[in-house]
Amino acid sequence: MTLDTNIHFADPFSAPGQWYKGNLHTHSTLSDGDFTPGRITRWYRERGYHFVALTDHRIVSEARAVADKFIYLSGVELDAVDPAIGLYHLVGLGFTRPLDLSCYVGKPTTAEAVIEIREMIDRLHAAGALVFLAHPYWSGGMSKDLLEVEGLAGLEVWNGSCEVWDCKGLSAVHWDDLLAADRRLWGFGTDDCHWRPGREDAGLGWVWVKARELTQAAILAALAQGHFYASSGPQIHDLRLEGRELHVRCSPAVAIDFVGNGPFSRRVVARPGATITEASYPLAERQPLGRQTCRYVRVACLDAQGCWAWSNPIFFDPKV
Repeated sequence: MTLDTNIHFADPFSAPGQWYKGNLHTHSTLSDGDFTPGRITRWYRERGYHFVALTDHRIVSEARAVADKFIYLSGVELDAVDPAIGLYHLVGLGFTRPLDLSCYVGKPTTAEAVIEIREMIDRLHAAGALVFLAHPYWSGGMSKDLLEVEGLAGLEVWNGSCEVWDCKGLSAVHWDDLLAADRRLWGFGTDDCHWRPGREDAGLGWVWVKARELTQAAILAALAQGHFYASSGPQIHDLRLEGRELHVRCSPAVAIDFVGNGPFSRRVVARPGATITEASYPLAERQPLGRQTCRYVRVACLDAQGCWAWSNPIFFDPKV
């Protein structure tokens, strides 16, 4: 949604449709997960999800309706090493054509698969997929090395499995670095669950998508447009521009952050022992500071359990 020539807001809250909850990064026994696809279906359906993408390593899953009000998106996770940026993983969703995986022939391990990230993104796009970068913090990637990467819909701001197993699930700094450099990327929250015993790695991250209907085409279109938010717990009920203020309503939170580039941020905090469910950010605070101007603002809501929800950014043209 474009409010005027200078403010660009992909607004799911006023868009037509319904909210659907889904996980976009899941592994099964088809690759290195410990649950079968059938067991995964039951697990997510019982917990109120509407869709899941099976993203097994180098194995493309098919889109299908599994049961009433529950679908699978087609998906895959691809891994390789780029000589310039190092290790990377990409998630592709919503295939409409066959995916060319000949780049892996004779390269059974990630270390042997030296493939430029641009080539892998191009292969996914040629198959009709929406592409996002998986767990950049866990992968060891540096934000500066991703500046010239084109063709990504976004990146995982939150990866539950990387957090519980390796304490590197939150990639907010990578996201903010790239947003500050005018890379307009959406923020995805996922499980990346492998279902291994000893530590729960499912139900830790998801997206709420506003779509016209529960079909792969509608969900993928909404994801591409930024009509969703990511969460590990809280809900964002509304986010809107009211006059010269950005206003958010959410489930009970102990803090609500308005995050922009450089100094253009603000945290609103609840009183000790209390919670808040709304907050505002005056756009007057976006006045230039020295040579810096506010390029974007995104919202993050923190609940009493330490879980977050992340809106997608609202972008401002430099001349504002």
